[in-house]
Amino acid sequence: MKVNKPLGILAVLFSILVWGISFVSTKVVLTELPPVTIAFLRQFAALVPLFALCSLKKENLRIERKEILTFIIATFFGIVLYFVFENTGLTMTTASNASMLVATIPIFVLITESAVQRKKIAVPSLICIIASVSGVYFVVFEDGLPDFSSKTFLGNILIFGAMFSWIIYTFVSEKLGKKYSSLKMTTIQTLAGIPLFLPFVSVEIPAWKTPSFEGIINILFLGVFCSALAYVFFLSGIKTLGPVLPSSLLNLIPVVTIFAGAIFLDETISFYQAMGTVLIIGSLTFLSIHKLKSSE
Repeated sequence: MKVNKPLGILAVLFSILVWGISFVSTKVVLTELPPVTIAFLRQFAALVPLFALCSLKKENLRIERKEILTFIIATFFGIVLYFVFENTGLTMTTASNASMLVATIPIFVLITESAVQRKKIAVPSLICIIASVSGVYFVVFEDGLPDFSSKTFLGNILIFGAMFSWIIYTFVSEKLGKKYSSLKMTTIQTLAGIPLFLPFVSVEIPAWKTPSFEGIINILFLGVFCSALAYVFFLSGIKTLGPVLPSSLLNLIPVVTIFAGAIFLDETISFYQAMGTVLIIGSLTFLSIHKLKSSE
């Protein structure tokens, strides 16, 4: 196990790097193609490595008939609506903002879970929630004061739509996750997402054009690496290192996005957004370590 730990860490860091860059990659393709079209094409690119992995692991794609509807609902919220909101939001806000807001999903899942199941929130978790929500405020309102008329604000609201779509997906998929492997679920949902995207993507057809070589490379990157390979590397890292370290390292994704956005998109963050970044990453890191250690 000691020999494999460095490889496990490298596998997790690879996934974090890829997922962090994905927001920047999407912004690049948005200069050439409409937002939903990008998500639609991403599904096709992801299917090739996913089918290859299923074949390698001898994973069949059969599911029980009674669970077909659950898979469809999960796919609609977790893939279709998530990317409709996220990619459209990215046309109005920065990659850094989007990544930072999406990173707070565990906080809002915790709040929703507590409300639905009527669970009391422990004091450490409550402090993390307050810190993270405060951080979200500073990220959304980049000058520290509310501005509901700005284009960036509308983009951030759409990113919130993506967040809450993912939260619904999380609760819908909870039982499926106990019965089916992550690879099987990802492959089926990616496949099911293609017809579900059609009503949304059809209105964008008039805006279609042949993407540049750079655009094609980024679409392939989003599908092959972000939707397929990064997931495999991350799971292999969990098997080698256990859940605590990989889950904590996930909080570095917004940091990667901030640096990638600055390098490739010339994005900058304000003082208040930097303060929000520190609050969000700090609270999420503390929460993930505290929660995972308490469950051991």
